[in-house]
Amino acid sequence: MSLIFLLVYIFTVLWFTVLKRPTGYHIARFELFCSYKRWFAGDTNLRDEIMANIAMFIPFGFLVSSVLPTSNHKSRVAVITGTAILFSLTIETLQLFLMRGLFEWDDVFSNTLGAVIGIELFTLVSILASGKRRTAVITSISLVFMIVCLGVYIHGRGAIGVEADTTSRAYCFQIDKAFLHDGKVELNGFAFRYDYPMGTPKLLLHSADNGEQIMLNMEYGLARPDVNDYFLCDRDYTNVGFTASGEAEDGEYEVLIQWPLTLPLSTGVFISSAGVHYFPEENFAAPNIDAEFIAAGIPRVYRPDCHCWVYQYHNDLYWIADQDFNFEEDNTTYIQYQMWTTQIQNLPEKRLAHQNYWDNIGGYFEKYEIDGDFGDYRVMKREIPTAYSVTSIVTGYYKNGEWIWKNYFRPIYEFGGAGR
Repeated sequence: MSLIFLLVYIFTVLWFTVLKRPTGYHIARFELFCSYKRWFAGDTNLRDEIMANIAMFIPFGFLVSSVLPTSNHKSRVAVITGTAILFSLTIETLQLFLMRGLFEWDDVFSNTLGAVIGIELFTLVSILASGKRRTAVITSISLVFMIVCLGVYIHGRGAIGVEADTTSRAYCFQIDKAFLHDGKVELNGFAFRYDYPMGTPKLLLHSADNGEQIMLNMEYGLARPDVNDYFLCDRDYTNVGFTASGEAEDGEYEVLIQWPLTLPLSTGVFISSAGVHYFPEENFAAPNIDAEFIAAGIPRVYRPDCHCWVYQYHNDLYWIADQDFNFEEDNTTYIQYQMWTTQIQNLPEKRLAHQNYWDNIGGYFEKYEIDGDFGDYRVMKREIPTAYSVTSIVTGYYKNGEWIWKNYFRPIYEFGGAGR
């Protein structure tokens, strides 16, 4: 019976840590105890994450102890500790190569610590109970672990997740010019990883019509001092420009990027003979508003399920909501608005004091709502900060301390007129 409980546990952990997660680009953290240092410096979110990683492997130590034939405590600790390290490393490696999570040595340490706690829990039960009572207690605890695992699995399957793709926080990508005509395609832009500027990516086109992938010929490393000037920090982003070309039939294509040792990822950019756009033409419906920020603006968030759009027009963002948006009756509809940057030193003092490496200037929709002839729509306007570079933005509806929905995106940069 204990073996069945163990198998259920292993499946649940793999599902929760690997299979359930969406694909995305994550920067591996190879520095040991990095998370612990940030926890001790006051990062409560990392504290909770570390505790969760420890707790997740307590059942592992207990359940493996219950199926292990040896009764020698030292042998049990050695075997299970080694097995826990291998199991945790397997999870981290799968996350790394399948791009379904963040590889961290700290997770391996925390998981192993949890397994050791599980071993000692089993040892304590074995000492306090004996004979049939010992078997009954071990079976009961194992059953509780299995029920918890099944509950996690069922809840995870049915939960309406508010997780969002955080890829935009890991790397920058923009196409400044695109040409697709008569079977030829040419792209110009820039691309780089914030933490690892070195490394040449590949660009692919994914056909919206037949799913075909086309590898483009790419020249990477062109000088873009304008890009480096904007993101100015201790890393050099000068030689990040590219040109790419190839052959492709007229149609719509999603642009994919493949960094060294990764799978191809969507850049969130689409091209066609009409130029560059940011959502599939067939699936996107713009709000029916006769306004310059719609006609000349760039859609950055499209949430028809939440009746909301976010457009960028020059250095301003416009949140557009239709009549079915879930506004609060007391005018407290809170729209979260957070920014990440390469220039942490330029963040407001209150962020630095709390060791927040991002800025938050969220506020009530009603406070920032603008007047205009918008028909059945309501519009809120906010400026994109200029005191620091903005690498990624997350926005969404925030209520009672929880995200109702959220989206990450990159702003569209205009460097000396090079941007759209």
